[in-house]
Amino acid sequence: MRGLAAPILVAVLVSGCQGGAPSPTIDALPQEISMSAETAIAGDMASRFVEAMGNEKPPSISVSPGDRSGEALEIALKLWGYPVLAKEEQAPAKNPATEVTYGSTAFEDVVLVRLSTPEVTLTRAYRTSPAGAQPATPLAVTRHR
Repeated sequence: MRGLAAPILVAVLVSGCQGGAPSPTIDALPQEISMSAETAIAGDMASRFVEAMGNEKPPSISVSPGDRSGEALEIALKLWGYPVLAKEEQAPAKNPATEVTYGSTAFEDVVLVRLSTPEVTLTRAYRTSPAGAQPATPLAVTRHR
């Protein structure tokens, strides 16, 4: 019986390594988000950013990355009256620009969006469709002070 224990143990361990269906979190290709959904998400995140910042309006903002979602956020922030620097623009040394990092991760019909500055991070999930997006979770706000 003792001689069978090692092969059985090896068989059990190896069986856990067998391939199965692809993992949706690892193997799925990124979902393409419609421009309508990008615009709706950026508009909501910009309005929530304005609320979170309150009276602490930065003298200028630099948004990264400069992809389609970042451009949608830039437009939304400009509509709220925030001075957003163009890619080639530099902020004056005495008033450096506040760096805004903006990104999203999509899975099926849900997109997790994060907007982060040195002062605050906003996170929210959205349900998307070709026509737009709706919040799927409450807004999470983290202050960094």
